[in-house]
Amino acid sequence: MDYSRLCRGGGDGHLEALTGDNIDLIAAHLDVTYTVRLAACSRELYDMISKDEGKMHHWDEPCLLMPPPAYWFDEHWDVARASRLHDTVYDLVPLDHPRRSVALPFMHDRKWLGANGDWIAAADHHGWCLVNVYTERHIPLPSLPAMKICYTSVSYQSAVAYDVSWGPGVVNLLKIVICQVPTKSGRYADYKLIALFDKRIFYLEGGGDWRLLKALTPASDYPKYCDAIELGGHVFAVDKTDGSTYFWDTANENLMLPFVIPPPVVDDQQYAWFLAPSADGKRLMIILTVNNIGIANAEVPPDIPYAANGLQLWQYPPVATYVFEQDPLSTARAGGFLWRQVNSLGDHSLFLGLNYPIIANLKKCESKAPDGTLVPFMRKNCVYTAYRKILHNQYPKILRCNLQPDEGETVGVISLPRDGWDNVRQAAMWFKPALNIARSVLPLKKH
Repeated sequence: MDYSRLCRGGGDGHLEALTGDNIDLIAAHLDVTYTVRLAACSRELYDMISKDEGKMHHWDEPCLLMPPPAYWFDEHWDVARASRLHDTVYDLVPLDHPRRSVALPFMHDRKWLGANGDWIAAADHHGWCLVNVYTERHIPLPSLPAMKICYTSVSYQSAVAYDVSWGPGVVNLLKIVICQVPTKSGRYADYKLIALFDKRIFYLEGGGDWRLLKALTPASDYPKYCDAIELGGHVFAVDKTDGSTYFWDTANENLMLPFVIPPPVVDDQQYAWFLAPSADGKRLMIILTVNNIGIANAEVPPDIPYAANGLQLWQYPPVATYVFEQDPLSTARAGGFLWRQVNSLGDHSLFLGLNYPIIANLKKCESKAPDGTLVPFMRKNCVYTAYRKILHNQYPKILRCNLQPDEGETVGVISLPRDGWDNVRQAAMWFKPALNIARSVLPLKKH
């Protein structure tokens, strides 16, 4: 389908001849990005597609963005060719509806490193860049000189991550955190990024250079970062070892003296730690789940087929999940850091992983299934966790944890296809398709 033919010459009868049923039929055969572009052709088309009320594409609903199951095996970069379908076409999977395809031509020979809104951070053999999913606007990013990493050598092993020698081990890139997306009003130079390594962290503002955020600790005690965000002009990074959170004032040119916020919980449990802003963007939230749900083969329950989108679901015993929050800037001025436990997210749910945290308003969703089953899988007052690193070879562990579970309520776990998990492959991440981009970025025409 050449959607551009529908956008030509206002008033010549092309658009007026299309009924709502025609538009539904056309959109049903287009992927998500081309449907948005079709909506941008005219106000009439936008109105027709938006009135679909999400029946096909489920706009503004967090989905899993991942390669199609038929192409899970992640070949070496030197082997991959343009003919490979998964180079440019991916699956966008709503949790309770049929999966859709999404064409990302700019991803040929690239891997994603992170995402926020309509923007993806990607890398190839030549370097890093930001790309808009719908407009395909491409913003090259400055390189990160080896000397700034303060390690002995740097080599590109997979074209998507630094593999840096350091004593007996290496330092690896976990993800690029897009803290602030580029905007037209800012001439696409107003972005803010974090390059999160497991033992190093860098900060970049559009038009500048990468700046190392130092922790001033001995090399043997250097923090082992696992997540980071930017909030109120400060960068926060959590240590996976004990949940201590470091934060730097980005207005400080030296960026050498971070505050350290003690963890909200101190015990012998092993936790997976995540950071996120509150729904109003004013407070820092730290989320922790017990990092052990039993993924050995002998402990994996039977799969539960989920016909709506081809995902497989498991049921697990409840996983302890906690959310705490604070205003770190106010508490720092007061001379102490006090975490407050959040017992409910209300009508919201958190979607955490490789993407910048998504805080989705799910007012229309239930918080629990009426019959106690796993479906519907999309629910309010839940924490959804996915992968934390750009490449992953661990057996799939995408969880839904209810903050207020009923007695005996199970944890929902999404099972991705098992084939190919012996090889490291591109990690799935959360993404929200947005139709309103047609109004704000694409050239919406009035016929």
